[in-house]
Formats: sequence, structure tokens, C-alpha cells
Amino acid sequence: MNALGQRIAELIAANGPISVAQFMTLCQFDAQAGSYTARATIGRDFITSPEVSQTFGEMIGLWVAQTWHDQGRPANPRLVELGPGRGTLMADALRTLTAAVPEFLLDAEVVLVEASSVLASVQRDKLANIQADIEWTDRFSDALTDRPLFLIANEFFDCLPVKQFVKTERGWCERMIGLSGDALQFVLAPEPGIPAPAGSEEVPLGAVYEVAPAAGVLAEEISRTVETQGGGAVIIDYGYTHQEFGETLQAIANGKYADLLAAPGESDISAHVDFIALKEAGLRGGAAVSGPATQCNFLADLGIGARGERLIIANPTEAKQIYAAIDRLVNPAEMGALFKVLTFAPKNAPQAPGFGFEE
Repeated sequence: MNALGQRIAELIAANGPISVAQFMTLCQFDAQAGSYTARATIGRDFITSPEVSQTFGEMIGLWVAQTWHDQGRPANPRLVELGPGRGTLMADALRTLTAAVPEFLLDAEVVLVEASSVLASVQRDKLANIQADIEWTDRFSDALTDRPLFLIANEFFDCLPVKQFVKTERGWCERMIGLSGDALQFVLAPEPGIPAPAGSEEVPLGAVYEVAPAAGVLAEEISRTVETQGGGAVIIDYGYTHQEFGETLQAIANGKYADLLAAPGESDISAHVDFIALKEAGLRGGAAVSGPATQCNFLADLGIGARGERLIIANPTEAKQIYAAIDRLVNPAEMGALFKVLTFAPKNAPQAPGFGFEE
């Protein structure tokens, strides 16, 4: 067991089992060994859409530009990205905004919300030549002002901590992390932790149900801010759009599935996003909610196909690579169907772009 695993084991030995959510937080944000705070995992453990093709960030930039235009081009916008990775998406989006609506950036503030000092340094290097007012913070609350909010969250919500509950003869008991000797292991709380979820009557004993309380709280706050201050939010992630029972929590290390408990902090831990719960949270916040839609349809409606054609004309020797990268983003057998898109906009604003299709 590694050093972080030892510290977690000592915590459990002293205080008893911890929730899966607490375990995720320790693995991600431990000051010395967390996967986000101490390691730059993007590109080593996994590849995100902005790293696949520049067209992804360009389409998000167009989404921001069109949303801003549709709302009357409000002054002093604030462009915020949650979990910006290596800064690739923001770099491509800002380049697109500069070309499409240069006036957007004249009085805009750009804020990157990043908990990892390692990744923040990578982002600063990536954005060093961008002509924009850019700042960093490690807390979302610091990114909120009275300005119109245009928010991007790509593969962010999947990293937020989840709780797991298992169906037993006693009811739905929380799955926790305990000890077997010196080793970490999954254990069950002795008593039920939640009422039976809707639709769970027919699922077998041993079925797993995941909830992400922090995701709901954050989505509701984003929605409330968009509704009161104007702007819009686009959330893109892999997840599901109907009630599911089953474990989606996973650890990825060096591009391969890893044992969740074997080496805490040395893998990227995530879970599929419940887009129905996220949509309900958005509606509670008061904004109009569009989606969830598939990434395939969303990007197609924004014009990724036409953009790809222009890139191929300008770079004919790279046509095969350009086509393959865009295909990976939109092909339903690749990222096109697994990844979903949800947007928030003020109720009195036009529908956010990207939804001019039938799902």
C-alpha cells in the first residue's frame, strides 16, 4: 500500500469506515499525493475531448459567442471554466471568440477554477499568449460576481464525489471503505442510509445505487446565478439520462482500468453523471434547461462538420487525422453517444444553441 493508502487506513482505524465520497475526495485532493493536487493526470491517465481535436473547443467558443449575442451582447461578461485540464479547451474557445466576436473579450473577465497547482501552471503556459484578462481561483464561489456568467464544465461533474448504496434485505445500506487487516476493503453500513429509490422494487439484492449530492448543489447554484445575472452554462460529461442501478465508479491509470483501492491517488477516479438529477437541480435553480442531448447531436448542430471540412481544405496533408479526430468526438460508437450535454439559460432568453434537432 502506498503512503496515501496508509494514511487513509490510519484514519479508518481511528474513526471507523469512511464513505466512498470521502475516499474519492482524499484520493483526488490530498495535499501531498492527490491525483489532482499532486499530479497532472490529463493525457497520462485519460484523454478529454479538447485534447482529441481543436474543433471541440472551437465549438464551445461558438456556443458562448452565440449565447452572448442572443442575449443582446451584455456588457462585462464573465467566462468561467470549471476544471480546465491543460487549458486546451479554453485556448481554443478564446481563439474562436477573438475571431468571431472580438468585442466579447474587450470587457470580459476569464476565470479558470482549478484546484490543482500543477494543472494551473500548465494552463498558464498554454494561455500565456492569449490577449485576455485571465485569472485563476481554486474555489467556484470566488468566480461568482454580479456579471453575466458564461460557464463551461467539460468532464468536471464526473469527478465530483458520489455516495454508493447497496440493496440488502435490511434496505439500502451505504457502501463504505473499511479495513481487512491492513488492507482497504468495501464494507456496508449496518443500517439503511436512504429510503428505497424510485423504481428499485424489482432490482436484485446487491444492486448498487449512486448519488452525487455535491453535483446537485453545484448545478443548482450555477442555474440560480445564470437566471439572476444572465449568461449561460454548458455541461458536457459522460453519463446516463434515465434511472440506473449499478456501479459506474471507476479508476483509470495510464489509460487502463485500475483497482480502486490498491493505490489511492495514483489513478483518476470518476463516476458516470446522472443527467436527470443534474437537470432537476438546474430546474430548482430557476433557469431554463435544455437537454440532455448527445454530444454527437450538439456538436453537429453547432457546425463541427463544416469546421472539419474547412480544416481539411486548409491542411490537406492532415485530412486523415482531422477526420479521425472529429469522428471520435461524434461517432455514437466512440464519444458521440456516451457523452451528454446540458445547458442553462435565463427563462426570458432564447434557447441556448446546439439543440436544433430531434433526439
